[in-house]
Amino acid sequence: MLVHLSISQFALVEHLELELKAGMTTITGETGAGKSILLGALGLALGNRIDGNVVRNGAEKADISATFIINEKVSKWLNEHDYPLEDDSCILRRVITQEGRSRGYINGRNASATELKALANQLIDIHGQHAHQSLMQKDAARKLLDNYASTQSLCHKTKQAFQTWQDKLKQKNALQEDSAEQQAQRQLLTYQVQELDQLELTAGEVAELETELKRLSNADAIMFSGQQALTLCSEGGDDSSSRSAQVQNSALQQIQQAIQQLEKIDDDNAVLKESIEFLNQAQIQLEEANDSLHNYINKVEINPQRLQQIDQRLSAIYDLARKHHVRSEELYDKWQELTKQLDALNFSDDDMESLIQEVIELEQNYLKLATQLSKKRNKAASKLDKEINTHFTALALGNARLQTQIISDKTKMNNHGIDAIDLLVQTNPGMPMGPLSKVASGGELSRISLAIQVITAQTSNIPSLIFDEVDVGVGGGTAERVGRLLNELGQHSQVLCVTHQPQVAAQAQNHLQVSKIAGDKQTFTNIRPLNNKQRTEEIARMLGGVEITQHTLDHAQEMLNMSNKKALN
Repeated sequence: MLVHLSISQFALVEHLELELKAGMTTITGETGAGKSILLGALGLALGNRIDGNVVRNGAEKADISATFIINEKVSKWLNEHDYPLEDDSCILRRVITQEGRSRGYINGRNASATELKALANQLIDIHGQHAHQSLMQKDAARKLLDNYASTQSLCHKTKQAFQTWQDKLKQKNALQEDSAEQQAQRQLLTYQVQELDQLELTAGEVAELETELKRLSNADAIMFSGQQALTLCSEGGDDSSSRSAQVQNSALQQIQQAIQQLEKIDDDNAVLKESIEFLNQAQIQLEEANDSLHNYINKVEINPQRLQQIDQRLSAIYDLARKHHVRSEELYDKWQELTKQLDALNFSDDDMESLIQEVIELEQNYLKLATQLSKKRNKAASKLDKEINTHFTALALGNARLQTQIISDKTKMNNHGIDAIDLLVQTNPGMPMGPLSKVASGGELSRISLAIQVITAQTSNIPSLIFDEVDVGVGGGTAERVGRLLNELGQHSQVLCVTHQPQVAAQAQNHLQVSKIAGDKQTFTNIRPLNNKQRTEEIARMLGGVEITQHTLDHAQEMLNMSNKKALN
């Protein structure tokens, strides 16, 4: 649950530290005092979009932090997303500059607004004062029922199954149509692939042929230079500077002679031993180089016929590469690509039959999941209707009755299943049931929405719930009953309720008052917890307006006493 809210330099708030408790907490204040500022600041910490300039005038940045006590599910989310765990708490923070740029943090680590929102959805749920309007939106009834029935996983599987089936169905239909354009494309691909098939190119062949061509073209020079190197290394050769003079020993012979001369020296000097070791290593290296040169020269051949074959082969490859507008080393990949394209077009009768069967199986799998989903929805709908209708009398809706209508039609399959879901309502006995959006008046719609929110909140796993003036349009005894419903909800969830109704405020265990303080140059919004005496005065203000009489104070105290008495019972 939400245990602490820190707001600094946000809108009319200079600095505010707010401790929040379990149970039902009501937030009251005169119109324009800044109750919306509290929820607006909290919304930004939860990842909401920044709307306009929210930084207090004269300040550089706004800083908002919300601290929650978390459950095992949230701890798991933090761990999966590599955020640090701090005991049983989690801090969501947002810093916004005057320019409108923002930085988000989860337990001190940078986080995007999307990540803040994803985490916040598991921590707190906000029911706005215009929530009843969402009941008018398309698919509102389906979303409401699926959330209540906890069918999210099955809904996801059904959606995936529908998409897989539709993708395969489109592939089958496209192949069956086999348009004239596809036939022309098949003919072109057939010619191109046959031409490349005849070439029988292998992967990496071009590079190998070009290397071999270069070696055969330079065979004479390679053998001459190789033999010269061998002679100089081990077999002796002519000194180029004095050919007519004496024959020089080979490099290997000279090293051997040097080793023999040094070994005659009778001295244990370390430098001398190191020199001999270096010469021994040089001798080994020369012998290995000699062997390698022999192997290399033995593989070099003068073969004019092979040279001609390679030249003709490469010419054919180069010609086709130019034809397909690719480099010669890319021609093999181009061949494979064109072959795959042709294979996709050349579906055999057996292949088509297999594809048709696959489409049938995918459709059956989708229908199986959609039918399971429909059964769960129908079972949950009966329970949801019963629970909502139970609260209608308390909300002064008389004999009104709500029914979740589910019409299953396999001819209207979609990614949400086979059900068309709507909320029907009967506001007066004897009248036919009709769509909620057409039958209910504005006031009735608001109270029906409140009943739905209370019921769905009870089945939610979200530990903190905020109701922002959801009691608009009700008053008197109905407002008192709304307060009782919220109080009951606060028995197992943290409930924060922004209200103008004294009957609702009196039902809360905790009370926060929002006030506006106007100075000479600046205006401040302040929020403070109220004690029993202050609560009485605030509820009296809500009852009596500007002039508060002793009678109003007595009435307010009586409301609080009644509320406390009912809570004890």
